[in-house]
Parts: sequence; structure tokens; C-alpha cells
Amino acid sequence: MRLALVINRSAGSFRRLALEPTVDDIHAALSRYGHQVQVEVCGRRDLPAVLSSLVARDDIDAVIVGGGDGTAQTAILSGLGQDKPLGLLPLGTLNLLARDLGLPDDPQAAALALAGGRQAAIDLAEVNGLPFAIWASLGMHPWIVRRRDHLQAEGLGKWRAFALAALRAFRRYPLLRATLSVNGEATTVTTPIMVVSNNAWREDRLPLPPSRASLDRGELVVHVATTTSRLGLLWLAANALVGRWRVNRLLATFHADEVRVTSRRRRMLLSLDGEVTVLRSPLIFRSRPKALRVLVPAERP
Repeated sequence: MRLALVINRSAGSFRRLALEPTVDDIHAALSRYGHQVQVEVCGRRDLPAVLSSLVARDDIDAVIVGGGDGTAQTAILSGLGQDKPLGLLPLGTLNLLARDLGLPDDPQAAALALAGGRQAAIDLAEVNGLPFAIWASLGMHPWIVRRRDHLQAEGLGKWRAFALAALRAFRRYPLLRATLSVNGEATTVTTPIMVVSNNAWREDRLPLPPSRASLDRGELVVHVATTTSRLGLLWLAANALVGRWRVNRLLATFHADEVRVTSRRRRMLLSLDGEVTVLRSPLIFRSRPKALRVLVPAERP
């Protein structure tokens, strides 16, 4: 195949990995299977333009991007994964989507898996027409992510910035008040956090990132924290740490292929695969079954 390899030099793994040797190893792994590989290394700001320029290229069969879940989200928003399959190399912090696709954590091993792999179609989800691959969050989480990004821009490391942002959010404790419409039934909720996932999560034990049992069931799963107290939220987090995050009395769960979230506020803050955005109310979430073409290891079911 004729592959374009796009590496996000701002990805989290490059805090511990040397950029040039890592890119050379990835290139060598992809070339080992006879693929022709064009390499582009760019920063986070240039990434959307670089990826968008590859969508209409007739001399490219597939695009492989190296980065985290934010990089994958940027690639999807650019239009990759439709006519051209999208491959992911885990070079971010959590790499949730790459993990769901069965890719090893080591980027060179992941490149070898993709080089000898195959194409598959997995589900996307969307909110007000904006696609996302993994999950969307409302309430406290997007507030934390936005504050974390600001602290990182001021020079703090990602995890220190996240911890400080979480402490500030816990002190401020923003609550989401909205009407949730699922399967024709409307429920008014007041919650510190709401999560809409593209297919269901496994009940994995933290600190390992949770993974999804299936990527092509065409289902949205909504989790709403039913507690409004700080103590209740801490208890929910403590249960997550031991792998029991579905605590019935603290978490309400709904399954659907379309979900509507309506708030009195005209604009709502939310996070899509870790990227914060603001959209107008109501938020209409839909499943888009098998709408994303991806490269996966050959042995993945």
C-alpha cells in the first residue's frame, strides 16, 4: 500500500521517547511489509491542515497517524477513515482507541501489527453532527480538561495539570442540570458528570484505561452520576479504582441509538474524546454504525 505516516510531535510519548529514532523505527516497521511510506512530522497546531490535505490525495491508499486520542479525533474530523482507512499508533497518554483496536502499547510493535493487518469498519457516534469515536462527557469532566489544557500551556506537565484542575473543579463543583431523553422517556437530572459512550465499556480495574467490549454494536450507553454530593462522587471514584464503577445507587445507565440532552443554557460545554468544545442546546447524540474504516491487526476478531 501507499501509506502516509503523520506523527504528532506534541504527543505525550515524546516526553520519554526520542522523536527521530522513534519515527525511524516506525518507518522501518511499515516498510518491512513492502509498503511505500511518506512521512510528515508536525505539531498540534499544524495537524488539522496536514491531515485534511491527505483526504483527497489519489496517491495515498491509507493514512496512519501517531498520537493520542485527540490526534485520532482530529483525523476523524478531517475526514479520514471514510474513503481512506485510518491507522493509529499509540503515542499519546491513554491511547484508548488504539487499545480498543487491539494494538500493542509499543509504537514499533503497533506499526508492525498495522503493516501486516487488515481493514475493518467500526462505529462512530455523533453529537449535533460532530463525530467522535470513544466517548463524550458533560458536567465536571470537560471543565477539568479545559482547565488542564490552560495549565499545560503555562508549563505544567499533563498529570500535574490534571490533578490541579481536578482539585479546583472539586472545590468549585459545577453541576449539570438538564433533561435527558432516551427511548422516548424524558428524565430531569442534576449531576456532576454525564458520559455518553460509543458502545459499552468493560468493567476494567483502574488505573488501566477502560476498554470497550465491542466496537460495532451500534449502541450508545449513557452513564449519569446520580449523586450530587462530593462524598458520593468520591465513593463512586473509589469503586472505579477497584473495578466496580457501575455502583447501582450512584450511577444510572441507559442504552439507546439516539439520546437528547436539553439544558436551559443555550450553550453547553462538553468533551469529545478528550477535546473540549461548546455546542448549542439541545445536544442530539446518534450512533453511526460501522461508519469508520480503520486498520487493525490481522488476528483481531
